[in-house]
Amino acid sequence: AFRDAKGDWVGITVDLWKEINPNYDNKGFYEMSLEELLKSVEKGEILTGLGAISITDSRERVIDFSIPYFETGLAIATRKENTDSVNNYLVTLGKVLKALLPWIILLFIVGILIWLIEKKSNDEEFQKQLGKGISSGIWWACVTMTTVGYGDKTPKSFLGRILGVFWMFSGIILISSLTATITSSMTLDRLDARVESIEDLKNKNVGIVQSTSSEEYLIGKGITSNKFETLEIALTALQDKKINFLIHDKPIMKYIISKNSFEAIEVLDITLNKELYGFPVQDEAFFLEVLNIGILGAIQSGKLEVLIERYL
Repeated sequence: AFRDAKGDWVGITVDLWKEINPNYDNKGFYEMSLEELLKSVEKGEILTGLGAISITDSRERVIDFSIPYFETGLAIATRKENTDSVNNYLVTLGKVLKALLPWIILLFIVGILIWLIEKKSNDEEFQKQLGKGISSGIWWACVTMTTVGYGDKTPKSFLGRILGVFWMFSGIILISSLTATITSSMTLDRLDARVESIEDLKNKNVGIVQSTSSEEYLIGKGITSNKFETLEIALTALQDKKINFLIHDKPIMKYIISKNSFEAIEVLDITLNKELYGFPVQDEAFFLEVLNIGILGAIQSGKLEVLIERYL
């Protein structure tokens, strides 16, 4: 249910309501939040409510519902993956260089140490001159750390060989950690943005629209969430990276995203649960019967299917 360019209320539920009640005046609609709507129905202050109102067990305990006229489910929205290969490469390179920095510092230290140890007993390979000696030490440290091992420079002293053994094992650790850094930089960020089930959302930055069935659903699953007043505000927060995931009714999210220029957001092809939409009423048997007959008539005539195709 939403207002069109003229300010009139339209949408699947509104059009279905007009089909059931052809003489109902469009001016008879007035706007309220979902929470206010359900409370007003419960108190008998309004006849019914129009919109994407899910039939849930907690709501059914205090109000009645018509037969369902639409079947859907909650879905997950997230930001689209960054497909810019150049940018991804630069990001990965930055992370690798950051991981290498402490090792580079250690490499210089080990290179200087091996030169200081070997220059007296092995001055042929580690020259006593400061510049040549240190460069030889750093060269040895590089080829040893990377496990290349050319053998052109080898420590001869006992202390030098002890340092060599330490540096060889350090090289193994370095290569392993460097491989892990590159792998995680290329895949972890993408995996973090993808989910396959509701369990993957635990300990993630998730958003919902308050007082909706998504809030009730996440509470039942033990998942904490950030609450927003409207879907548009929640989608903006997702686009601005204030949250990483948004849970809401699948067709509504897809429609709002397509109509409001949220190009950076996508709805994942995962339906978390089964939800049925219906008209809420308060213990009005005659009115409920009228609603149910009208819905069944729209289903059997194919008019409801036409309404759904019009919007979705």
